[in-house]
Amino acid sequence: MTRESNDVQAIQNVVVRIAHHIDKRRWTELRGLYADVVVADFTSVFGGEPQEQKTDDLLAGWSKFHDAIDASQHFLGPLDIEVKGEHASVECHVRAHHRFARAPGGEDWLVAGHYRYELARHAGGWKISRVRFEMSYQTGNTNMFEEALR
Repeated sequence: MTRESNDVQAIQNVVVRIAHHIDKRRWTELRGLYADVVVADFTSVFGGEPQEQKTDDLLAGWSKFHDAIDASQHFLGPLDIEVKGEHASVECHVRAHHRFARAPGGEDWLVAGHYRYELARHAGGWKISRVRFEMSYQTGNTNMFEEALR
């Protein structure tokens, strides 16, 4: 295998593991996939501005939500990976289904769209430095995030 094909496989593993770690609530393993500081852009869902923040702070918010709900299932793919030296970008579709039986606005929330990741090579492997979610649509209880954090 060439270095580029090894890189593509390693990057694919990073992105695929995001979904598994979130859905299984494996926060320590998820933390290992990200650089120490990340730019996160979820403005298409929540408004506001993209945020540059410590990854630990980003994941603390994710874990608070996911630990409050009953379950989630994230489907990613296909992955379009481009490697340029020490940097890489990945684009993929996503469908994220969330279940929270006690939510006042309804027990299901589905968010679908497109992820864009930027990664950089680190001593420990490829790490995510930027994530952007571009929402296509959502159905169900679109207030679930707020309801779960009450």
